[in-house]
Amino acid sequence: MSAQQKSIGLLGGSFDPVHNGHLSIAESFLDSDLLDELWVLLTPDPPHKTDQAQADYQLRLEMLQAAFEDFDDVKVSNLEKKLPQPSYTIQTLEYLKDQHPDYAFYLCIGGDSLRDFKNWKDWQKILDHTDLLVAQRPSSDTQKIDKFLKDHVHFINHEPIQISSTVIRNAVANGDDISDLVPLSVKNIIDNKQLYREKEQ
Repeated sequence: MSAQQKSIGLLGGSFDPVHNGHLSIAESFLDSDLLDELWVLLTPDPPHKTDQAQADYQLRLEMLQAAFEDFDDVKVSNLEKKLPQPSYTIQTLEYLKDQHPDYAFYLCIGGDSLRDFKNWKDWQKILDHTDLLVAQRPSSDTQKIDKFLKDHVHFINHEPIQISSTVIRNAVANGDDISDLVPLSVKNIIDNKQLYREKEQ
């Protein structure tokens, strides 16, 4: 890597809502010492979630900015809102490489996303632009990855927190306390905006 080249991690998602598991995985990526910065990209229209109603984009962005407010090396971005929909990773990467040719990008994902990676649109082209940073506990599963993919994967240590946005949405709808699941600033937005009050079908 050249002297002027920055190493940027890209962590994308619909973050509906952002929760403590997202903050934990972000910390693991930053602790890897492979990144100068982590850019958190809010996806407005995930191609694989076309049948799921989502909270308003601006409210999800507001929660994301509040959650990462105290992270020095994290930049919350609304870039994908400005690009054509739906939001494909290859499109985002091609745009970023064009805008920042001197930056080295890493796509930051979890172990579950790695297992599904070959189903992503233009997954081989994605690897022309970036390597993958995969947050998961080291295990024998890593030996099952084919050689082409393994050459582009860097595993980092991460102890997953078993939280999902779906669980949080359902908890809110049931009137359960989510104080231990999301940052206080995010809980305040959910409460003030009356988000996720209806149960999912």
